[in-house]
Amino acid sequence: MRKTTLLIALILFVCSQVMNAQMRMSHEDRVKQYTERLKLTDDQIKKVDTILTRSEKKMQAITTEDRTERRAQMMKMMDESNAQIEKILTTDQKTELKKMIEERKNRMQGQRPNQ
Repeated sequence: MRKTTLLIALILFVCSQVMNAQMRMSHEDRVKQYTERLKLTDDQIKKVDTILTRSEKKMQAITTEDRTERRAQMMKMMDESNAQIEKILTTDQKTELKKMIEERKNRMQGQRPNQ
């Protein structure tokens, strides 16, 4: 019985790690998603790529161990990046970006335990 419980716990842990890895997009995938969903021009692609690169570097530089503080800092950076991206978009693209942001927030809400 104890071995079975341990095995189940191990399987659940491995599955959660695989799911987390799949949910994190690479930089290239993220740029591709913006490009396809927002129908970006070549000039817009370059600008979005630059904005996302800067944002990712800033997020990697966060060193706090406090999960709540880390999350708050990351959310602030995401909001700043979204605002920068929005500045280079057309009206229709801005509407689609807002949908993307809402979808991302809904996914994040679903990931948080007990919330």
